Amino acid sequence: MQDHFGVYGAWLQDGRLVTVEKARGPYTGWFDLPGGSPEPGESAEQTLRRELVEECGVAVAAIESWHGFDFHVDRASDGSVIDFRHRGRIALVRVVEPVRPIEGVEDVARVVLLALDSSASVTPAVRFARTLLDVRRV
Repeated sequence: MQDHFGVYGAWLQDGRLVTVEKARGPYTGWFDLPGGSPEPGESAEQTLRRELVEECGVAVAAIESWHGFDFHVDRASDGSVIDFRHRGRIALVRVVEPVRPIEGVEDVARVVLLALDSSASVTPAVRFARTLLDVRRV
């Protein structure tokens, strides 16, 4: 089983969830949360701050809450069978400025503002973040 740990940020801009379109890996073509794997010696907060600058061009103003997840994924975006454990932490954040249109960074094709009720193909982390953000808005 492939095991991946990542740290991700979730927030709304103009009433839509900030996502990134994946350019490679098991989620190619799907929308995921911006974020990634910690570098050696890096804390979750340091990872989050670095990844959001790299992938979205934004600085974190505040981390409101952290939420752990652990998903088993058995199908890649192309429909092939995989055995993938995706676990990590999602931070609900406030950012300093709007996202910049960044493309082609690491495994990110582009940044996309996604309606919370969009039927686009999304990762389990995006589905979880939608739930977290819906609860917060009530």
